[in-house]
Amino acid sequence: MTGALLVAADLVELWEPGELDDHGWREPPPDGARPRWSGTGNLQLNQGFSEPRGADSGGRGPHEPARVEDGLLFMPLDAEPHDGCSVRVRGEFYTLSQVRKIIDPMGMGLDCWTARTTGPRHG
Repeated sequence: MTGALLVAADLVELWEPGELDDHGWREPPPDGARPRWSGTGNLQLNQGFSEPRGADSGGRGPHEPARVEDGLLFMPLDAEPHDGCSVRVRGEFYTLSQVRKIIDPMGMGLDCWTARTTGPRHG
């Protein structure tokens, strides 16, 4: 039996990271900046982080926890992402980390980039 993997095609827009602020934190891309790359990728979201404690993480109890979406983003080789880049997928902005190139071990032309995505905190 042969298995098949079906993945959704997501429109991805990729921006270079912004400048460092006074504290050394990387800023998001400036307003009005154009994406460096756009094309088709695939975002696989995880359940992410959820925290109901207000004092620790901004949650408002068990029925309104703070949450951060995260996942893995797969992009074609011409995207050439790197750590700290921002992407917009499905209308949400995410920051990339742990970016790496994956080489198809079967040589079937399925090489791609993969990156961990961390989204904005909600709550």
